[in-house]
Amino acid sequence: MPVKQQIVYNGTFISETENCLCYNNRAFLYGDSIFETLRVNNRNIVFFDEHLTRLVSGMRVLKYDIPEKFTTFKSHLKEEIRGLLNRNKHFNSSRVRISVFRKSGGLYSPETNEPEYIISTTKLDTDKFILNSEGLKIALFPDIKKPINVFSQYKTANSLIYTLAGVYKSEIGSDDSLIMNEKNQIIESISSNIFIVKNKTIYTPPITDGCINGIMRFELITYAKLYDIPCIEQSLTETDLLQADEIFLTNSIQGIQWVVAYKNKRYFKRLSAFLINKLNDVTI
Repeated sequence: MPVKQQIVYNGTFISETENCLCYNNRAFLYGDSIFETLRVNNRNIVFFDEHLTRLVSGMRVLKYDIPEKFTTFKSHLKEEIRGLLNRNKHFNSSRVRISVFRKSGGLYSPETNEPEYIISTTKLDTDKFILNSEGLKIALFPDIKKPINVFSQYKTANSLIYTLAGVYKSEIGSDDSLIMNEKNQIIESISSNIFIVKNKTIYTPPITDGCINGIMRFELITYAKLYDIPCIEQSLTETDLLQADEIFLTNSIQGIQWVVAYKNKRYFKRLSAFLINKLNDVTI
């Protein structure tokens, strides 16, 4: 019989089966929500401060009131995460999600800007970042283009483009779909930032092109500079994919995933293998 897990709801530990959300929750009604997903490696909450900084930045964009627990007393939030990991018996590596939403009330115009939040955890199978043994086969998602606006860099509940890109990749038998902005520039995949390598130089789209401002994206750019690997933020097109020597995707849960194929083009995994080892050196 499956063990019942717990969640944190506004600072209180409750069973995941308890009904803490109701029909008038604004995340459900209007997508009035923002979230972060973090990885825990051997009890270490990886890049906690960076994730919380991005979360608070997004909350300000959405005009939420910012609780002190998310700024001055962020150690309290960290202790809630660790307490939840203990209660759920996730003692090694886990996926943590912090979902923040505006308190119920009002229609499109809210009655308050006070936020509520939920923390949940899911056990992961590996205690470190592991490069995928089989490369991903990717495709371009052609149906919907992501707009460039103030929300583009954050993870909000308005994720329909990623959902439909996921449906598309399943329909065509691809491992992942690449998303384009309204200028037909390639900016990211369903749940990852994208990097290409050409002539020993790394290229990745700038945040101004509308991609998620990924924590792992920032860290990989930092590591590349640390090891004297040229890294340039530059808009990408399909031509760039076809001319690349290597492509890899990054996110906070999987770290780095290498891509083996786009259409008839095949890619190496040299730099992605090097970088994931350096990533593990600092996160375990």
